[in-house]
Amino acid sequence: MQSDFKPGDRVRLLDQEGEGVVCDAIGTRIVIDLDGMEMTYDASELVVVKYDDLVDHKIESKDVSVKDKEIRTQGKTKLKDLEEVTQAVYELDLHIHELLDHYKNMTNGEILQHQMRCCRQFMREAIDKRYHKVVLIHGVGEGVLRTEIHHYLDTLQRIEYHDASYRIYGYGATEVIIHR
Repeated sequence: MQSDFKPGDRVRLLDQEGEGVVCDAIGTRIVIDLDGMEMTYDASELVVVKYDDLVDHKIESKDVSVKDKEIRTQGKTKLKDLEEVTQAVYELDLHIHELLDHYKNMTNGEILQHQMRCCRQFMREAIDKRYHKVVLIHGVGEGVLRTEIHHYLDTLQRIEYHDASYRIYGYGATEVIIHR
């Protein structure tokens, strides 16, 4: 089976700390340069990092006139500001090394509690800000965090969730759709 990783792609490890650049892709085995060392990983252990997706490309200007903000069609119907065609996907990486700098002295239970606290806060903000879609990156591991996240999501209303795109996140993420 061929993977979608290409040499030059920037990737992040799902189940451990680290980020590197793809050197070679042989089937589902991906060779990456990780801090000067070439390491081989299975495609399911990596996710492509698309920094352009994280950058807001909108340009705002306070000098834009009202005429520039309004668009008139042939029928002279006034259109309000155009909505974005593509919807942004907001991600929360729940790997503990992404959340805390110092966690070595924490127990597994304390780590899980902190991850779930961050997850709940992120979901509250996503609902309050009326996000349509979010991705919770939990990694593969033993599935404890994934199970806790799914139990929590089951308590929320107007929420549906499923495994996020394997192509983008491997097996380590859950996509949440928030209905209004």
